[in-house]
Amino acid sequence: MKKAMIIIASLFAVIIAAFVVLIKVYVTPERVRKFLVPYAEQTLNRKVFIGEVRISPFRSIRVKDFTIREKDGQADFVRCREFVLRFKLLPLLSKRIVIDELKLVSPDIKITRDENGRFNYEDLGKKEKKEAPRPEEQVPGAKGLPVSLLVHDIRIEDSKFSLVDGLKKFPDTRGSFTLKAGVRTADGSRLASEGDMDLRLDEVILRGKKVKDIRASLSYAAYVDADPADVRIERADLKIQRLTASLTGKVRNLRREPEIDVAVSLPRLALQDVQKELAAFPDLQGLSLSGNISADLKVKGMPLKIETLRADGIVLFEKTGVKLKGLNAVLDGTLKFREQTVNIDVKGASGKNTAEIKGSVSNFRYPRIRLRLHSRQLYLDDFVPLWPGAAVSRGGAAPPANRTREAGPHKLRLSADVEVRIDSLVYKGVDATGFYARYKLGDNKLDIPKMSAAVGNGTVSVNASVDFSRPGYIYYLSADLDSVRAEEVVNSFFPKAGGAVFGYLSTSLRLSGAGTLPESIRRNLVGDGDFRVNDGKITNAKLTESLAALLSIDELKTINLDKASGTMRIRNGLARLDSVFTSDDLSMDPSGDIGLDGSLDLAFDLRLSPRLAKETVGSGVAKYIRDEEGWGMIPLKVSGTLSDPSYDVDAVKAGKRALKREADRPIDKALKDDADEKPADNGTKEKPEGAPVPSHLAP
Repeated sequence: MKKAMIIIASLFAVIIAAFVVLIKVYVTPERVRKFLVPYAEQTLNRKVFIGEVRISPFRSIRVKDFTIREKDGQADFVRCREFVLRFKLLPLLSKRIVIDELKLVSPDIKITRDENGRFNYEDLGKKEKKEAPRPEEQVPGAKGLPVSLLVHDIRIEDSKFSLVDGLKKFPDTRGSFTLKAGVRTADGSRLASEGDMDLRLDEVILRGKKVKDIRASLSYAAYVDADPADVRIERADLKIQRLTASLTGKVRNLRREPEIDVAVSLPRLALQDVQKELAAFPDLQGLSLSGNISADLKVKGMPLKIETLRADGIVLFEKTGVKLKGLNAVLDGTLKFREQTVNIDVKGASGKNTAEIKGSVSNFRYPRIRLRLHSRQLYLDDFVPLWPGAAVSRGGAAPPANRTREAGPHKLRLSADVEVRIDSLVYKGVDATGFYARYKLGDNKLDIPKMSAAVGNGTVSVNASVDFSRPGYIYYLSADLDSVRAEEVVNSFFPKAGGAVFGYLSTSLRLSGAGTLPESIRRNLVGDGDFRVNDGKITNAKLTESLAALLSIDELKTINLDKASGTMRIRNGLARLDSVFTSDDLSMDPSGDIGLDGSLDLAFDLRLSPRLAKETVGSGVAKYIRDEEGWGMIPLKVSGTLSDPSYDVDAVKAGKRALKREADRPIDKALKDDADEKPADNGTKEKPEGAPVPSHLAP
């Protein structure tokens, strides 16, 4: 027995020695280098360099200074100080290398994008088309590695990466990460992996400002079936700063059309816990968060085909508050997901404003939106500064260059039915009560069948529609105002004329048109309307100031009107106006054209009371206006623009009237003389003044 044991031990020693010789002869540094460099260069289409190669029998292969160059062959794209492969011995007998560990030490990856939008990795693996090499030019070993590999454990230590974007759409970033993962085979094609990854963004440059030390980590356990490339996620716990979330489920058909069946959980998160980290970003300085948010969702379907997605679960807002740059909002409520429907039930508040929103969004591919919004009190001015473009209207950045093409057409893949009720709505001094609006969107058309409100002692009613299916759109508007204070309307919607028009306005207006470019709007806009103003006043306006200067009557800088009425007819870029304005001291009947570009071509007769007519003495128009009764009439023409009007006396019309007056004087005198000759009512003739009276008629 002892002899047999000696023989077995000797044979085992011989076998081990043979293995060592086999490894040293078969897997040599030169063989590894001769295979690895040309194979990597052909695969990556980049220059590849490696430094020292060390092989330790029964243990490992180490390659130092592994480098992949940029396309120009000069700068480094990826540089790794060392990678290590630790393998098992026995599988080498069947030309298989089973890797216990694959470790990358200090890899450094540099990602860039040029000003043309091309990343420096886009050409990896892309080979230029050329003739197939002759057999003698074939790269030795390029047909494939003569052994098979299987990795059980992967480690990436002390890694670094950077991103520099020439287009400045992504922030320039420097960071590092560490990966520790185990990979084992469950059967011939099934792998199980479990590991942890830590990510650190050392520096992120946002709009010229640096944000430092952003941390994230991932701990996971998953199974992978190589064919048909399915992944089962047993656990995936993500943490970004203080935000945590977990994911479980399955992902199928990764090679073709990925399909997911996962559960996402966001534990109850106190938002103030993440406030400090978020406030480090330049745009979020001054951020204040409060309340809680949580989510528990299950999602199924194909992410690349949104119509297949189904979701079940809930997102809960618990007095979730955000304060930032004028925004101060609190949200309380739920979003409930059921298949392809999201049911919304939330209450919001922002300062003095409150709103309750209920409704649903269904069909993720062609969303159908149905919402009902009710607000007891809404101050619209609080939100206008937050809207895009508000800075431009307040004198900020210049607007973009004028467009040269019509907007649209659009093929809107959604429909909506939205109802809004606001008990009290305030906007730029206009206080409306009982505001109601209904919006319907479908078939590329927006309809507003009704929008109404009480404004002061008056009412406003509007309906409108916009068809987005054609370039420039097609639109229609019908508006009726009854006894609305004119100053409120003007101040709100025509701020440049604010403080100039007062009174109670009633109007009926119908507009239709097409186009979004100024020229097409002027060409296509058609409208008809009428208006009435009671107890009105026009003051501090260019129109009245220029008129006062012409007549040298300062009092006309403010024109008080008892009544004003007229009609408008809009065609071919012109609004035809026919109107009458009256008061105790004056009356006028402006008629003519007002261009949609603000140009004026009007004419009217201005009648002034004797009191005002006297004040024109000494002015350049005094000779035109005074008559025997002291009233004056001046025929005027108005040209220029609304912002710079120009008044002129209509000399032709005034001259005709003067000639007619002179021609009428002899006739008037003859008629008077003839009247003097007529008998008195008692049958006797009137005696000329101063004639003696017969004695029988004397008193």
